Amino acid sequence: MKVTFPHLGSMYIFCKAIAQTAGIDYVLPPKTTDRTRELGDYHTNESVCLPLKVILGNFIEALDAGADTIVMIGSGPPCRLGLYDRVIKVVLDDLGYEYRWLTIPGLFNFQALLQNRDETRELKKELTAGNIARFPAAIAMGWRKMRWCEHLEELVLKMRARARNPLEVDRIYAKTLAALDEAQGFGSVSRAGKQGVAELNAVKRTDREPLRIALVGEVYTVMEPSINLDIERRLGLLGVEIHRSSYFSTHIRRGSRLDRRLLRQRAELMQLAEPHLTYDVGAECNVSVAEAVEAAHKGFDGVVHVYPFSCMPETNAATVLAAVCRELDLPVMGLALDRKDMGLRIDTQVEAFVDIMQAKRERIKGGRA
Repeated sequence: MKVTFPHLGSMYIFCKAIAQTAGIDYVLPPKTTDRTRELGDYHTNESVCLPLKVILGNFIEALDAGADTIVMIGSGPPCRLGLYDRVIKVVLDDLGYEYRWLTIPGLFNFQALLQNRDETRELKKELTAGNIARFPAAIAMGWRKMRWCEHLEELVLKMRARARNPLEVDRIYAKTLAALDEAQGFGSVSRAGKQGVAELNAVKRTDREPLRIALVGEVYTVMEPSINLDIERRLGLLGVEIHRSSYFSTHIRRGSRLDRRLLRQRAELMQLAEPHLTYDVGAECNVSVAEAVEAAHKGFDGVVHVYPFSCMPETNAATVLAAVCRELDLPVMGLALDRKDMGLRIDTQVEAFVDIMQAKRERIKGGRA
Protein backbone atom coordinates (compact mmCIF):
# COMPACT_ATOMS: atom_id res chain seq x y z
CA MET A 1 0.00 0.00 0.00
CA LYS A 2 1.30 3.44 -0.99
CA VAL A 3 -0.79 6.29 0.37
CA THR A 4 -1.14 9.72 -1.21
CA PHE A 5 -2.96 12.94 -0.30
CA PRO A 6 -3.59 16.36 -1.87
CA HIS A 7 -1.51 19.47 -1.33
CA LEU A 8 -2.90 22.15 0.98
CA GLY A 9 -0.34 24.60 2.34
CA SER A 10 2.02 22.77 4.72
CA MET A 11 -0.46 19.92 5.27
CA TYR A 12 1.89 17.58 3.40
CA ILE A 13 4.28 17.73 6.38
CA PHE A 14 1.48 16.58 8.68
CA CYS A 15 0.49 13.71 6.37
CA LYS A 16 4.08 12.61 5.73
CA ALA A 17 4.82 12.54 9.46
CA ILE A 18 1.84 10.26 10.12
CA ALA A 19 2.79 7.87 7.32
CA GLN A 20 6.49 7.78 8.24
CA THR A 21 5.92 7.30 11.97
CA ALA A 22 3.32 4.57 11.39
CA GLY A 23 5.62 2.81 8.90
CA ILE A 24 3.24 3.22 5.94
CA ASP A 25 4.62 3.79 2.44
CA TYR A 26 3.48 7.02 0.82
CA VAL A 27 3.81 8.99 -2.40
CA LEU A 28 4.00 12.76 -2.08
CA PRO A 29 2.39 14.40 -5.12
CA PRO A 30 4.66 16.81 -7.01
CA LYS A 31 4.22 20.44 -6.06
CA THR A 32 1.15 21.98 -7.65
CA THR A 33 2.13 23.49 -11.00
CA ASP A 34 0.48 24.62 -14.22
CA ARG A 35 0.55 20.98 -15.36
CA THR A 36 -1.37 19.92 -12.24
CA ARG A 37 -4.08 22.43 -12.97
CA GLU A 38 -4.15 21.56 -16.67
CA LEU A 39 -4.75 17.90 -15.82
CA GLY A 40 -7.73 18.91 -13.70
CA ASP A 41 -9.02 21.31 -16.36
CA TYR A 42 -8.75 18.70 -19.10
CA HIS A 43 -10.64 15.97 -17.25
CA THR A 44 -13.45 18.14 -15.84
CA ASN A 45 -15.71 20.89 -17.19
CA GLU A 46 -15.73 24.64 -16.72
CA SER A 47 -18.42 24.59 -14.01
CA VAL A 48 -16.25 22.61 -11.59
CA CYS A 49 -14.62 24.79 -8.94
CA LEU A 50 -10.87 25.28 -8.87
CA PRO A 51 -9.98 23.21 -5.77
CA LEU A 52 -11.51 20.07 -7.30
CA LYS A 53 -9.51 20.57 -10.51
CA VAL A 54 -6.24 20.98 -8.62
CA ILE A 55 -6.87 18.10 -6.21
CA LEU A 56 -7.74 15.84 -9.15
CA GLY A 57 -4.46 16.89 -10.78
CA ASN A 58 -2.58 16.08 -7.54
CA PHE A 59 -4.10 12.59 -7.48
CA ILE A 60 -3.41 11.84 -11.15
CA GLU A 61 0.25 12.83 -10.71
CA ALA A 62 0.52 10.77 -7.51
CA LEU A 63 -1.09 7.69 -9.07
CA ASP A 64 1.25 7.99 -12.04
CA ALA A 65 4.14 8.06 -9.53
CA GLY A 66 3.06 4.75 -7.97
CA ALA A 67 0.44 5.57 -5.33
CA ASP A 68 -2.42 3.10 -4.94
CA THR A 69 -4.38 4.51 -1.96
CA ILE A 70 -5.92 7.99 -1.82
CA VAL A 71 -6.78 9.76 1.42
CA MET A 72 -9.15 12.71 1.00
CA ILE A 73 -10.79 15.10 3.45
CA GLY A 74 -14.57 15.40 3.31
CA SER A 75 -17.10 18.10 4.11
CA GLY A 76 -20.79 18.68 4.55
CA PRO A 77 -23.36 20.45 2.37
CA PRO A 78 -23.86 22.84 0.72
CA CYS A 79 -20.13 23.15 -0.13
CA ARG A 80 -19.29 20.89 -3.06
CA LEU A 81 -16.20 19.67 -1.21
CA GLY A 82 -18.51 17.05 0.27
CA LEU A 83 -19.00 15.65 -3.24
CA TYR A 84 -15.38 15.83 -4.40
CA ASP A 85 -14.73 12.21 -3.52
CA ARG A 86 -17.62 10.98 -5.66
CA VAL A 87 -16.75 13.19 -8.64
CA ILE A 88 -13.02 12.43 -8.53
CA LYS A 89 -13.70 8.69 -8.26
CA VAL A 90 -15.84 8.83 -11.42
CA VAL A 91 -13.08 10.65 -13.32
CA LEU A 92 -10.31 8.34 -12.12
CA ASP A 93 -12.41 5.26 -12.91
CA ASP A 94 -13.05 6.57 -16.44
CA LEU A 95 -9.31 7.08 -16.86
CA GLY A 96 -8.69 3.45 -15.91
CA TYR A 97 -6.81 3.97 -12.65
CA GLU A 98 -6.90 1.28 -9.97
CA TYR A 99 -6.79 2.61 -6.41
CA ARG A 100 -8.25 2.40 -2.93
CA TRP A 101 -9.96 5.39 -1.34
CA LEU A 102 -10.47 6.69 2.19
CA THR A 103 -12.51 9.81 2.96
CA ILE A 104 -11.74 11.50 6.28
CA PRO A 105 -15.07 13.05 7.35
CA GLY A 106 -15.14 16.81 7.78
CA LEU A 107 -17.41 16.34 10.79
CA PHE A 108 -16.61 13.45 13.11
CA ASN A 109 -19.87 11.75 14.01
CA PHE A 110 -21.29 8.25 13.89
CA GLN A 111 -23.03 8.76 10.55
CA ALA A 112 -19.84 9.98 8.86
CA LEU A 113 -17.80 7.08 10.20
CA LEU A 114 -20.50 4.63 9.14
CA GLN A 115 -20.41 5.91 5.57
CA ASN A 116 -16.78 4.92 4.99
CA ARG A 117 -16.77 1.67 6.99
CA ASP A 118 -16.28 -0.36 3.80
CA GLU A 119 -13.26 1.74 2.84
CA THR A 120 -11.65 1.33 6.26
CA ARG A 121 -12.40 -2.39 6.29
CA GLU A 122 -10.46 -2.87 3.05
CA LEU A 123 -7.56 -0.70 4.17
CA LYS A 124 -7.18 -2.58 7.45
CA LYS A 125 -6.28 -5.67 5.44
CA GLU A 126 -3.19 -3.82 4.19
CA LEU A 127 -2.02 -2.67 7.62
CA THR A 128 0.16 -4.73 9.93
CA ALA A 129 -0.26 -4.91 13.69
CA GLY A 130 2.84 -2.71 13.95
CA ASN A 131 1.29 -0.03 11.72
CA ILE A 132 -1.84 0.06 13.87
CA ALA A 133 0.12 0.06 17.15
CA ARG A 134 2.23 3.03 16.02
CA PHE A 135 -0.73 5.04 14.79
CA PRO A 136 -1.40 7.05 18.01
CA ALA A 137 2.23 8.16 18.08
CA ALA A 138 2.03 8.93 14.36
CA ILE A 139 -0.98 11.21 14.87
CA ALA A 140 0.81 12.95 17.74
CA MET A 141 3.94 13.48 15.62
CA GLY A 142 1.94 14.84 12.69
CA TRP A 143 0.01 17.16 14.99
CA ARG A 144 3.19 18.48 16.62
CA LYS A 145 4.75 19.26 13.25
CA MET A 146 1.60 20.87 11.92
CA ARG A 147 1.21 23.15 14.93
CA TRP A 148 4.81 24.32 14.59
CA CYS A 149 4.30 24.94 10.86
CA GLU A 150 1.23 27.05 11.57
CA HIS A 151 2.94 28.97 14.37
CA LEU A 152 5.77 29.82 11.98
CA GLU A 153 3.32 30.80 9.27
CA GLU A 154 1.54 33.25 11.58
CA LEU A 155 4.88 34.79 12.53
CA VAL A 156 5.98 35.06 8.89
CA LEU A 157 2.76 36.90 7.98
CA LYS A 158 3.67 39.55 10.56
CA MET A 159 7.45 39.68 10.05
CA ARG A 160 7.45 39.89 6.26
CA ALA A 161 5.69 43.27 6.46
CA ARG A 162 8.15 44.61 9.04
CA ALA A 163 11.49 43.19 7.86
CA ARG A 164 14.10 45.38 6.20
CA ASN A 165 14.76 42.45 3.90
CA PRO A 166 11.56 40.39 3.46
CA LEU A 167 13.46 37.84 1.38
CA GLU A 168 15.40 36.92 4.52
CA VAL A 169 12.09 36.03 6.16
CA ASP A 170 11.23 33.80 3.19
CA ARG A 171 14.63 32.09 3.40
CA ILE A 172 14.31 31.33 7.12
CA TYR A 173 10.75 30.11 6.68
CA ALA A 174 11.67 27.71 3.85
CA LYS A 175 14.68 26.41 5.79
CA THR A 176 12.65 25.83 8.95
CA LEU A 177 9.83 24.06 7.12
CA ALA A 178 12.41 21.70 5.61
CA ALA A 179 13.94 21.11 9.06
CA LEU A 180 10.52 20.35 10.56
CA ASP A 181 9.73 18.01 7.69
CA GLU A 182 12.96 16.07 8.19
CA ALA A 183 12.91 16.07 12.02
CA GLN A 184 12.68 12.66 13.69
CA GLY A 185 11.33 12.59 17.22
CA PHE A 186 9.41 15.13 19.28
CA GLY A 187 12.55 16.75 20.66
CA SER A 188 13.98 17.33 17.18
CA VAL A 189 10.71 18.87 16.04
CA SER A 190 10.63 21.30 18.97
CA ARG A 191 14.28 22.28 18.46
CA ALA A 192 13.73 22.95 14.76
CA GLY A 193 10.63 25.02 15.47
CA LYS A 194 12.23 27.06 18.25
CA GLN A 195 15.30 27.72 16.10
CA GLY A 196 13.12 29.02 13.28
CA VAL A 197 11.13 31.28 15.61
CA ALA A 198 14.33 32.67 17.12
CA GLU A 199 15.80 33.44 13.69
CA LEU A 200 12.61 35.13 12.51
CA ASN A 201 12.43 37.28 15.64
CA ALA A 202 16.06 38.30 15.11
CA VAL A 203 15.42 39.67 11.60
CA LYS A 204 16.14 43.41 11.36
CA ARG A 205 12.98 45.47 11.16
CA THR A 206 11.95 48.82 9.75
CA ASP A 207 10.27 51.53 11.82
CA ARG A 208 7.13 51.61 9.68
CA GLU A 209 3.76 50.59 11.02
CA PRO A 210 2.46 48.06 8.49
CA LEU A 211 -1.01 48.08 7.04
CA ARG A 212 -3.17 45.27 8.45
CA ILE A 213 -5.68 43.21 6.51
CA ALA A 214 -7.92 40.23 7.22
CA LEU A 215 -7.66 37.42 4.67
CA VAL A 216 -11.02 35.66 4.40
CA GLY A 217 -12.71 33.26 2.01
CA GLU A 218 -12.94 29.63 0.96
CA VAL A 219 -10.66 27.33 2.94
CA TYR A 220 -8.59 25.87 0.10
CA THR A 221 -7.91 29.14 -1.70
CA VAL A 222 -7.00 30.86 1.57
CA MET A 223 -4.46 28.21 2.59
CA GLU A 224 -2.88 27.08 -0.71
CA PRO A 225 -0.40 29.67 -2.09
CA SER A 226 -0.07 27.99 -5.49
CA ILE A 227 -3.79 28.60 -6.02
CA ASN A 228 -4.27 32.04 -4.43
CA LEU A 229 -1.37 33.43 -6.52
CA ASP A 230 0.77 33.67 -3.38
CA ILE A 231 -1.36 36.61 -2.28
CA GLU A 232 0.04 36.62 1.26
CA ARG A 233 3.60 37.00 0.02
CA ARG A 234 2.66 39.64 -2.56
CA LEU A 235 0.98 41.74 0.13
CA GLY A 236 3.76 41.13 2.65
CA LEU A 237 6.42 42.40 0.25
CA LEU A 238 4.39 45.61 -0.03
CA GLY A 239 4.41 46.09 3.74
CA VAL A 240 1.04 44.54 4.60
CA GLU A 241 0.53 42.36 7.68
CA ILE A 242 -1.95 39.53 7.10
CA HIS A 243 -4.29 38.03 9.69
CA ARG A 244 -6.34 34.92 9.01
CA SER A 245 -8.14 32.35 11.12
CA SER A 246 -8.20 29.52 8.58
CA TYR A 247 -5.56 26.89 9.32
CA PHE A 248 -5.67 23.14 8.83
CA SER A 249 -5.60 22.46 12.57
CA THR A 250 -8.49 24.90 13.06
CA HIS A 251 -10.75 22.82 10.85
CA ILE A 252 -9.64 19.53 12.42
CA ARG A 253 -10.36 20.79 15.93
CA ARG A 254 -13.68 22.25 14.86
CA GLY A 255 -14.69 19.08 13.00
CA SER A 256 -13.78 16.86 15.95
CA ARG A 257 -15.94 19.07 18.21
CA LEU A 258 -13.37 18.62 20.98
CA ASP A 259 -12.24 22.26 21.12
CA ARG A 260 -15.14 24.07 22.77
CA ARG A 261 -13.38 27.42 22.52
CA LEU A 262 -13.30 27.19 18.71
CA LEU A 263 -16.94 26.15 18.61
CA ARG A 264 -17.87 29.18 20.73
CA GLN A 265 -15.82 31.45 18.48
CA ARG A 266 -17.58 30.16 15.39
CA ALA A 267 -20.97 30.62 17.06
CA GLU A 268 -20.00 34.20 17.91
CA LEU A 269 -18.95 34.84 14.31
CA MET A 270 -22.23 33.45 13.02
CA GLN A 271 -24.02 35.84 15.37
CA LEU A 272 -21.87 38.75 14.18
CA ALA A 273 -22.92 38.00 10.59
CA GLU A 274 -26.65 37.81 11.43
CA PRO A 275 -27.50 41.45 10.63
CA HIS A 276 -26.23 40.80 7.09
CA LEU A 277 -27.02 37.08 6.62
CA THR A 278 -30.09 35.77 8.40
CA TYR A 279 -29.31 32.08 7.83
CA ASP A 280 -26.29 29.81 7.42
CA VAL A 281 -25.40 29.95 3.73
CA GLY A 282 -22.83 27.19 4.17
CA ALA A 283 -19.09 26.63 3.95
CA GLU A 284 -17.26 29.79 5.14
CA CYS A 285 -19.71 32.36 3.73
CA ASN A 286 -21.07 33.66 7.04
CA VAL A 287 -17.62 33.51 8.64
CA SER A 288 -16.10 35.56 5.81
CA VAL A 289 -18.67 38.30 6.36
CA ALA A 290 -18.31 38.16 10.16
CA GLU A 291 -14.51 38.35 10.01
CA ALA A 292 -14.76 41.46 7.83
CA VAL A 293 -17.00 43.10 10.43
CA GLU A 294 -14.60 42.00 13.16
CA ALA A 295 -11.66 43.44 11.20
CA ALA A 296 -13.40 46.82 11.04
CA HIS A 297 -13.99 46.74 14.80
CA LYS A 298 -10.29 45.99 15.37
CA GLY A 299 -9.17 48.91 13.23
CA PHE A 300 -7.79 46.90 10.32
CA ASP A 301 -7.01 48.72 7.08
CA GLY A 302 -8.78 46.34 4.69
CA VAL A 303 -10.09 42.90 3.79
CA VAL A 304 -8.96 40.51 1.05
CA HIS A 305 -11.55 37.94 0.01
CA VAL A 306 -10.30 34.95 -2.02
CA TYR A 307 -12.53 32.22 -3.40
CA PRO A 308 -12.86 29.89 -6.39
CA PHE A 309 -14.84 31.14 -9.35
CA SER A 310 -18.25 29.39 -9.26
CA CYS A 311 -18.08 28.72 -5.48
CA MET A 312 -21.69 29.50 -4.59
CA PRO A 313 -21.33 30.19 -0.82
CA GLU A 314 -18.40 32.57 -1.35
CA THR A 315 -20.06 34.23 -4.36
CA ASN A 316 -22.89 35.10 -1.99
CA ALA A 317 -20.34 36.31 0.55
CA ALA A 318 -18.69 38.56 -2.07
CA THR A 319 -21.97 40.37 -2.73
CA VAL A 320 -22.67 40.89 0.97
CA LEU A 321 -19.05 41.87 1.71
CA ALA A 322 -19.16 44.65 -0.85
CA ALA A 323 -22.16 46.21 0.90
CA VAL A 324 -20.87 45.59 4.44
CA CYS A 325 -17.42 47.03 3.77
CA ARG A 326 -18.91 50.06 2.05
CA GLU A 327 -21.06 50.64 5.13
CA LEU A 328 -18.04 50.24 7.43
CA ASP A 329 -15.73 52.33 5.20
CA LEU A 330 -13.37 49.35 4.95
CA PRO A 331 -11.55 48.73 1.64
CA VAL A 332 -12.13 45.22 0.28
CA MET A 333 -10.45 43.38 -2.58
CA GLY A 334 -12.16 40.29 -3.97
CA LEU A 335 -10.31 37.67 -6.00
CA ALA A 336 -12.40 35.05 -7.81
CA LEU A 337 -9.75 32.52 -8.78
CA ASP A 338 -9.85 30.16 -11.73
CA ARG A 339 -7.36 31.15 -14.38
CA LYS A 340 -3.61 30.66 -14.15
CA ASP A 341 -2.66 33.72 -16.24
CA MET A 342 -3.58 36.41 -13.68
CA GLY A 343 0.02 37.23 -12.69
CA LEU A 344 0.43 40.70 -14.21
CA ARG A 345 -3.14 41.74 -13.47
CA ILE A 346 -2.93 40.64 -9.84
CA ASP A 347 0.23 42.71 -9.26
CA THR A 348 -1.54 45.83 -10.52
CA GLN A 349 -4.66 45.05 -8.50
CA VAL A 350 -2.75 44.41 -5.27
CA GLU A 351 -0.63 47.55 -5.62
CA ALA A 352 -3.74 49.67 -6.25
CA PHE A 353 -5.45 48.13 -3.21
CA VAL A 354 -2.45 48.92 -1.00
CA ASP A 355 -2.48 52.51 -2.28
CA ILE A 356 -6.18 52.81 -1.38
CA MET A 357 -5.58 51.52 2.15
CA GLN A 358 -2.59 53.82 2.64
CA ALA A 359 -4.56 56.83 1.39
CA LYS A 360 -7.38 56.04 3.81
CA ARG A 361 -4.94 55.77 6.73
CA GLU A 362 -3.35 59.13 5.86
CA ARG A 363 -6.79 60.69 5.48
CA ILE A 364 -7.77 59.52 8.98
CA LYS A 365 -4.47 60.73 10.46
CA GLY A 366 -5.04 64.11 8.87
CA GLY A 367 -8.44 64.34 10.52
CA ARG A 368 -10.32 64.34 7.23
CA ALA A 369 -13.64 62.49 7.05
